[in-house]
Amino acid sequence: MDKKILSSVCEKIIVNQVLVLTLILIFTLVPGISASPVSVIVSDYKVSPAVLLPGEEGTLTVTLKSLTSGTTTSSVTYGKDVAQVTSSIIPYIDSVILKTKEFDILGGDSKFEGNIGPDQPVPVTFLIRAPQKSGMYFPEVWIRVRDGQSLKYPIPVNVNTQLSVLRTPSLALENTFPEPVKPGTRVEGTIRLINEGSTQADNVRIFINGTPPNAIPAGISSFMFERLGTGMHREKNLSLLIDKNAPTGIIEIPVRMSYALLDGTSIEDTGSIGLDVRGESEISITSVETTPSRVGPGEPFDLIIRVQNTGTGEAKSVSATIDLPIKGAKEAFIGRIKSGNDAPATFVLEGTSSGEYKYHTKITYTDDWGTHTLDKDLTLTISEVDSSGNIIALVIILVIAGIGVYWYMRRKHEDE
Repeated sequence: MDKKILSSVCEKIIVNQVLVLTLILIFTLVPGISASPVSVIVSDYKVSPAVLLPGEEGTLTVTLKSLTSGTTTSSVTYGKDVAQVTSSIIPYIDSVILKTKEFDILGGDSKFEGNIGPDQPVPVTFLIRAPQKSGMYFPEVWIRVRDGQSLKYPIPVNVNTQLSVLRTPSLALENTFPEPVKPGTRVEGTIRLINEGSTQADNVRIFINGTPPNAIPAGISSFMFERLGTGMHREKNLSLLIDKNAPTGIIEIPVRMSYALLDGTSIEDTGSIGLDVRGESEISITSVETTPSRVGPGEPFDLIIRVQNTGTGEAKSVSATIDLPIKGAKEAFIGRIKSGNDAPATFVLEGTSSGEYKYHTKITYTDDWGTHTLDKDLTLTISEVDSSGNIIALVIILVIAGIGVYWYMRRKHEDE
């Protein structure tokens, strides 16, 4: 190789190395200059509605975040002292523009300007109108950063195509069954199916599974709709049988729903019918007795009325009153009586004369359905004093006495 050419190449290499070293020194040693770029990124975007119809208005929102994590250092002089001040680099956005030839920008363009701090998401929203032609479009968001790296970011926007699965049906289930319901009854109501999604649902099927034995459908338990457009609803009448022994509280009756998407894909979803089951108490009188069992004139006694709950719910605040014309306690508080149990209402009464007394008893109680009363007419008998036993005893005594006198007189006569 020619010595002049070799010398020229060596000189160029040396010059390049010097330039590189100089740039490194500038970025590492000179205060106020950072090697970190000043920029932002698009961390998220959203188009609403997800699929626009031709000519439909919607919104396009981009979320911006700061990409810079570097710092800048500057010198501050205080007399003879020089202090180094380090601060974080905060990007300043001059403008955010949506560039597109297909969409009409109705609002939001170039409306944002300012700093974006570290870990500070900033949403920027544009109001747009879709073109008249269906298809996938990619308008660009242009972000201009002062003294930093600007950004161009394309946003995919679907205009009336089936390329996106985001536009789907969404079925909601409502019912008009009475609330609450009683165990052992048949309830009538309607179920309403609503398509709250953005496209039509085809071949819609509903299956009422029931929760045996607590609640089961009475009759037809499945329904089918050929199609259900967006925003539309359909109703069906439904009868349910509530078991007599169903527990009180909320019963969930599962409902299974299936439908097909535009491309024929089958989707299954679940819902439920909630019923508030509340038991109903039923009070009756099983027996009436006294202590002692046979009450005589003027004798104090206890009147005991035994009360039973034959209903499906608990009876609460059970109390009883009587209107006997006898002095004593004529009110009795029983309290709670669970389903299938009984309890006594005890009245402590003073003695009275013999006879037959007709009286009225009133039993009051409450359950989940309100306050109820039971009225009953009863009879109390106070027996006459039976003196026949005393007469018989007196006769026996007289007979014995007569026999004794006869025997004595006979012995005396024999001795004489």
